[in-house]
Amino acid sequence: MRCHYEVLGVEQTANEDDLKKAYKKLALQWHPDKNLDQIAVAQKRFLEIRAAYEVLSDPRERSWYDAHRDVMLQKGSGDDYKDDTINIFPFFTSSCYQGYNDTENGFYTIYNKLFKDIAQQDIKASTDKTVEIPEFGNSESDYEEVVGPFYAYWSNYCTLRTYVWKEEHDTRDAFDRRVRRLMEQDNKKLRDKAKKERNDEVRELVAFVKKRDKRVQLRKIYLEEQAVQKKKADTERRNREKQKKLEELAQYKESQWMSFEDFEKQLDDMENKVKGDFQDSDQDDTINENENGEEAIDDMNELYCVACNKSFKSDRAFLNHENSRKHKEFVQLMKAHIQQENEELLLNKDEQVDLTNDDYDQSVQLPINNQSSKSKKKKKKQRRNNKDNASSDDETEDMKQELEEELLPKDNTQEEISNDSTSINDKKKKNKSTTEDNDEASQEPVILQCFVCKEEFTSRNVLFKHIKELDHAKPIQVKSEPKVKTKTKKK
Repeated sequence: MRCHYEVLGVEQTANEDDLKKAYKKLALQWHPDKNLDQIAVAQKRFLEIRAAYEVLSDPRERSWYDAHRDVMLQKGSGDDYKDDTINIFPFFTSSCYQGYNDTENGFYTIYNKLFKDIAQQDIKASTDKTVEIPEFGNSESDYEEVVGPFYAYWSNYCTLRTYVWKEEHDTRDAFDRRVRRLMEQDNKKLRDKAKKERNDEVRELVAFVKKRDKRVQLRKIYLEEQAVQKKKADTERRNREKQKKLEELAQYKESQWMSFEDFEKQLDDMENKVKGDFQDSDQDDTINENENGEEAIDDMNELYCVACNKSFKSDRAFLNHENSRKHKEFVQLMKAHIQQENEELLLNKDEQVDLTNDDYDQSVQLPINNQSSKSKKKKKKQRRNNKDNASSDDETEDMKQELEEELLPKDNTQEEISNDSTSINDKKKKNKSTTEDNDEASQEPVILQCFVCKEEFTSRNVLFKHIKELDHAKPIQVKSEPKVKTKTKKK
């Protein structure tokens, strides 16, 4: 039996077009009708060409043939298949070579031939013929170019042979697809097992050879020497750097601004200066206390309103308070109270309390509480809701009422600041009379009556409470007119 690729005269990497061209050319050449002088030979050759093309033109049959080509060729010759894998176990002993030289039985000659044979078997079984496998070399081979690449490849050796002869099942005899898939799985397990065993054998042989290879030993000695020299050079460099730093430290001179003695002197001067400042301030405080009989007023006292008896946390709140209406009313009441006390004590104008420049030209008038009913209700609600948090407001209201009680009952409630005192008193009396009339009118009792039980009440709240409890709300009667029904037409 011949190889199908040899029959068609193509390589294993040939594509479908190459196969067709080769088949047509050979079929015309060996057709029996064109070879009448040798019909028997032509028929045999034509059938061989046709069988080869039928196998290689089918992708599935071609892949199976490529995997089993070696086995099929040996079995096709009539003999049983014999595994031609090189036996490497005799090379695991030092008795297989004589000396580490390049003679016929030397170490490098024996193992160079062995690894060449293994590489040729792999290349022959591989479909890629361009694979480059490093050689073992001889005793004079360079480590960087030959020895290093050789051990890098063979230490991780993976065979390129398929080991299809280890299969037990012929997938072409399967009844259906399921059986064929199971056959393929079993065959793959057997192939992988054989490959793994071969890879382990070759890797162990490589480790055995590497341990005894003089080239590797010399390389190891060379690397150790290089490491020692490098370590020595590093220690010398570190010693030089250390010596240089010691010399720099010996020549180092501390700068004046970094000296500790000067720093201590500066600290002592600063402490003495601070102590002197504190002593001067203490002396000034004692002098002020002796002269005035009291301590200096704190800056926080500037945020205290004397008229309203309130303190504030910020300047902004204090300014807003000064612009408020309530503060201005208290200021006017205090001015009027001070003027009244001055009149009672018969003080002269020169001895009176200094007021603002604008108040010398005008007489101080008491604020008239002509508030609307809405504002009164609003104030009542605020007082009712803020009973707990309005202690300061209550104090200021009490102060205001006390000042008004002291000033309002008397005839001379306000002082004369201008020269026309008589006209000012007349105006004050008129204002008093108007305020008294308003108070009397406001103080007249209002009688409220329930429409159901005719009971009288003095306030609206009591009346509403009575109506709510006894359900005396009288409904409003509205005359209802009968509605005229109009008929609407449905659309």
